[in-house]
Amino acid sequence: MYRLLILLVLTSSTLSKAQTLDIQWTFETGSKVLATPLIYQETIYIGDEDGTFYAINAVNSDLKWKYETEGIIQAKAASIDGNVFFESANVFYLLNAETGELIWEKDLEIKPFSYDPNANEPLYKIDPWDDKRSEATLHNGVIYVGTSNGYIFGFNAENGETVFKLSTINLSPVRSSPMIQSGQLYFGDWDARIYKYNFTTKDFDWIKRTYRGARPYPSFGGIVSQFLLHKERLYFGSRNHMLNVLYDDTGEKEWTYADPNGGWIVGDPIIESDTLFIGGSDNLTMFAFSTRDGRLLWSQNGGKNIYTKPLLLDSYLIYTSGNGYDANDTGIVYLLSKKDGAEIDTLEVSKGIFSSPSYSNGSIIFGSNDGNIYSVSIIE
Repeated sequence: MYRLLILLVLTSSTLSKAQTLDIQWTFETGSKVLATPLIYQETIYIGDEDGTFYAINAVNSDLKWKYETEGIIQAKAASIDGNVFFESANVFYLLNAETGELIWEKDLEIKPFSYDPNANEPLYKIDPWDDKRSEATLHNGVIYVGTSNGYIFGFNAENGETVFKLSTINLSPVRSSPMIQSGQLYFGDWDARIYKYNFTTKDFDWIKRTYRGARPYPSFGGIVSQFLLHKERLYFGSRNHMLNVLYDDTGEKEWTYADPNGGWIVGDPIIESDTLFIGGSDNLTMFAFSTRDGRLLWSQNGGKNIYTKPLLLDSYLIYTSGNGYDANDTGIVYLLSKKDGAEIDTLEVSKGIFSSPSYSNGSIIFGSNDGNIYSVSIIE
């Protein structure tokens, strides 16, 4: 009798503390949504693969305005002094965030290319998994962004004039997102090189390649993530089964982690309390590492490819995932314990999710290959 009573109490306590992911609303675009949402003043700014850029009320999903372009939109937009900046097939736009009115447009006139000889895939994609684009950063009135033709461009934020142009070795495409810290510009290229450029000396402090020898296969090595500088160490994701952490001053490796299954550790990194969280592709795994020594603290295999950046929220880690090889397979959002990676809840949608989750006033916002933008809440 006492044993039964204790069991009932424990069961009731466990259920009362359960958390679930609940869909608040969806917004249909009609095309794949690979971009991460920008949320600014309770408005979601995001583009789709058909080239439409949307401004959506983050609370009730009402459409504020939309702007049509002629190419795919895959990168997260940037908030620029009350305006919004984004790229569509190597054309760059600055719009009034409130009205959607065009302020300026910059066309780099890059010759269209496609890996698909039958032209069934969007232009400017290097291979079938080329789903990430360079996200812009603003520094001293200049918008810096990487391009498909192997440059970091700097555009005057007021008028779009080119005021900075820096090439990669062999004009290797830039899919990584440039980072500027303390007068230094960090970025990576498709051929696995990391660059640290000094604005004061107008020269590179160092350039490092992240693997040795011949490229083992054509899609290997590309640097495609955001960068993160933490305690004089540089963190990033790449199309490489080796996670490389570099010393900021020299570019030499401090520690590495080799995925035993050979899967890319390709997600965007995030660090909290000296713990690095980053997702992997064919290893289907979310990792947590100690930044002090590279020790693997925990890992969680969710069964889907992870190209995105996890969201840290209170004691939770939330990440999105999908099947990079089957466009018709489902996508899953995972709610984990940040402490140990324990799975708390999942939410499945009809197609893959390669849009990183953003957070706004209790809502988790992301796009999906099913053409929808989702707002999800955690129900305690």
